[in-house]
Amino acid sequence: MEFQYVKLANNLEQQIQNGGYRAGEKLPSLRKLKAATGLSISTVYQAYEELENRGLVEVKEKSGFFVRPLLSDILPLPKQGVSPVKAHKVAINVLSAMMQRSLTNPDLIPFGEATLSPVLLPGKQMAAAVRSAASGYQDGSHGGYGAPLGYEKLQKEIRKRSLDLPQGCGDKEIIITQGCMNGIELCLRSVARPGDTILLESPTFLCYLQIIEDLNMRAMEIPADPLTGLNIDNLRTALDEHDIRAALFIPTFQNPLGFDMTSAAKKELVALFADRGVPIIEDNIYGNLYFGEHKSLPLKHFDRQGMVLYCNSFSKDLMPDLRMGWLLAGKYREKVKRLKFNNSLANSQLMQHALTLFLQSGGYERHLRKLRNSLRKQAADMIQSIGRHFPAETRVSSPKGGLTLWVELPDSVDGLKLFRLAEKKNISLLPGTLCSSTGQYDHCIRLCFGYPWNDRLEKGMKTLGVLVKSLVREEKELSTEVTGDEIVVGLNSDPEILKIEDIIRHFALQNSGATLRFHQSISGNILKLIASNELHGGFIFGECDDDRFDVRHLKTYYLRIVGPTQMAGIVKHGSYADLAELPWIGNPAECPYCQLMEDIFIDRGFHPKREMMASAESAILSMIKAGVGLNFMLEEKARELEEEGSLVVWEQERFAFPLSFVTLEGLRDDRRVKGITGVIDKIW
Repeated sequence: MEFQYVKLANNLEQQIQNGGYRAGEKLPSLRKLKAATGLSISTVYQAYEELENRGLVEVKEKSGFFVRPLLSDILPLPKQGVSPVKAHKVAINVLSAMMQRSLTNPDLIPFGEATLSPVLLPGKQMAAAVRSAASGYQDGSHGGYGAPLGYEKLQKEIRKRSLDLPQGCGDKEIIITQGCMNGIELCLRSVARPGDTILLESPTFLCYLQIIEDLNMRAMEIPADPLTGLNIDNLRTALDEHDIRAALFIPTFQNPLGFDMTSAAKKELVALFADRGVPIIEDNIYGNLYFGEHKSLPLKHFDRQGMVLYCNSFSKDLMPDLRMGWLLAGKYREKVKRLKFNNSLANSQLMQHALTLFLQSGGYERHLRKLRNSLRKQAADMIQSIGRHFPAETRVSSPKGGLTLWVELPDSVDGLKLFRLAEKKNISLLPGTLCSSTGQYDHCIRLCFGYPWNDRLEKGMKTLGVLVKSLVREEKELSTEVTGDEIVVGLNSDPEILKIEDIIRHFALQNSGATLRFHQSISGNILKLIASNELHGGFIFGECDDDRFDVRHLKTYYLRIVGPTQMAGIVKHGSYADLAELPWIGNPAECPYCQLMEDIFIDRGFHPKREMMASAESAILSMIKAGVGLNFMLEEKARELEEEGSLVVWEQERFAFPLSFVTLEGLRDDRRVKGITGVIDKIW
């Protein structure tokens, strides 16, 4: 049922959107509108309150109600990115790891992380639901693992609220996951393998790039229009010219741009990919956070061949701590089902039961209605504040829903530098360079409007504006000195081990005219890239006797052989011969672990069997924990994990493992090489 005041509010909103009332114009008085509509003064006043909650009008004391500027009228939209030439490897995790601490620091002004303010969450209602659900522990009904695919009553409640999905998607099709990102990773692993190319919107969500990097896949980014999203002709060209294995899109209130593709475009997009046999992973986590009158249809609504793998969650519109997501995997359901079981077995029965009780109470719908109004107003408040405090050249997205704004700053502003300056002022933000691996959004930032606007946020935005303007002035002052040089450095390990934060800090102080970019790879590949002049220098583990390189030895670490706890009896005290009989995790030839294995085993006449291959430390550790086989690990890390009970360490011997910084001998006098080696020498 639609209340009379809501009908009136919707009618007035439509007039505002169509230009019937313009920004700054006074709306009819309560009495005039009462006479025109035949409604009561109370109903008219409620309608104006509703419009105020939506961020469309503001009250001026003793003057009446006035129209606020629409989101799209406050500042111009950001420019669309440029199309990529080819697919590329992703190397985003190093920078991301450095910034996660800031993004999640509760003491900072929360412009960085896309989350809701606790005051917007139904904490009391959820607490009551959890208390009721906890009775299942007492009577024993929810103490076990539960159904691997999810709690049946929760599946039914989710399906009730998913009328926009195609016919035939029954309750049993729903797979409950540990949040949306868990679902997306399961889907990616189901439809693609290492080396495959994944199509993404550009700019995109940081965590997508991290997953693609961890899974050793390649990314191809298609620039999206800030207002309309992906262009079908551009997608068709990408599919024609490149070997695309799958796509990963947020077509509804995309993070970070906030666009919502039209239903017609979504339908055409699904048909295009289905005809080519290319699966689409759809993230609809912001689908309930719409600013308009009606919910937008997802891609999955138009899926007739099971080629759209649909992922969703309650993390963004209800409560992040629930860690409760769900997916529909279409024709890939059996593979996703198997991976899900192997990955996490089952979800918490307590939290599934509590969420079910909350949904059954009707509290979710009431919460969403209130939340949508709050977010629309908060988006307008943030954009207006940006307009007040940022340089005139600033451009801002006009989201149709969701939680994020994409802010394009003057070209001379370095988003990474702004991030570090803001952190010192207790303000968090997300640099745009983390939303792409193409390097074209270095002057952009992403901001979150998940918190009600107040004096603290206004002061924070004012401070941020001052910092942006200072970087513009600084660039103008240095314009005669800027060389435009870019120094590219190869990273082969954890940023803390390599002291990357110190390097960035000292580089910024000493090299105002150059930029620093990192490329993450394994040691052998880093040497090849240095030799081909694609890197100006890089970190490597192991020995380097090639005369082409200038090698700076930084520190000697030690490696230990480690293995699964299931093999503890042999690993702990076995001989070389004993270890050679066990299964091993192989490494690429470019990895120094591979050379070390040959040095200590093959030279002794042993030939260990390699069960699987891996290069990333995280993948190796997962394989060890899963019982696949043995590998090498830095001694300090190995001891930590042994204390946790995650693995066992071979005690007989440890192996020296030098860390060096390498450049080309022939480029010793190159100003870029001298610039980075000077910083390395100072830090190390």
